[in-house]
Amino acid sequence: MPRPASGKRRGHLPTRGEDFCERGLDVGQGEFLLATFATLAMHATAADALTAGRPASIETLHATPLSAVAQAVVSKRDYEFLAGAPNLFSDDAEKKAVAAFRLLAYQSGPASRWLVYLGSQLHSALITLVDRSRTPSLTCGGLHQWASQAGLLP
Repeated sequence: MPRPASGKRRGHLPTRGEDFCERGLDVGQGEFLLATFATLAMHATAADALTAGRPASIETLHATPLSAVAQAVVSKRDYEFLAGAPNLFSDDAEKKAVAAFRLLAYQSGPASRWLVYLGSQLHSALITLVDRSRTPSLTCGGLHQWASQAGLLP
């Protein structure tokens, strides 16, 4: 069967890497930005919990439901993630990640749509994790524990 003019097979869903490339994002750059977005979304959700009276502790972050983070991804604007972003960083990698997100928020042209795309990818990934979780309400702490047990963390 001949391929469609675009060169894609019918019924083939592109991988996230292929999707990144189609949008002009290097795969490594896209994954880096996606991870930064996830971190900022978790930080913003934990900050909302602090505003609601929860204690300022790592337990507050660990108790934050992933479904709340997923909701924040679709309900908050990029400047809301940046407004709550820390100004002090434990290492240069964190500083670079937040700086990259800040720059992306002010892009124009095709790059201006990257945050919307990354947000949809992040929301989808978080909802998938929540739906497939064996625990009734997967939390950020539960995700960290699962990733650690799976050997996914440095």
